[in-house]
Amino acid sequence: MLPQVLAGLGLFSVLSASCLIWLQRLQPLFFAVAVASLAYQVWLIWQRPAHARTRGMKLILSISAAINIILIAGWIVISIRYA
Repeated sequence: MLPQVLAGLGLFSVLSASCLIWLQRLQPLFFAVAVASLAYQVWLIWQRPAHARTRGMKLILSISAAINIILIAGWIVISIRYA
């Protein structure tokens, strides 16, 4: 039983490592999608008349921008740390 468990763990490790490699290769794509979606949100909000821009819309946009900034900063820190 133990050899099968160890073989399964080894297979899981190889699978995890290959997924991690692909995720690292796709990071620029994730970055581009995040920036493009944020730009699209800004464009959608600024297309509305000034009186139709509610506080809720502005709040959602600011939270989205803050999350993007935090994630991008974290990505940069991790890239510098482990490069």
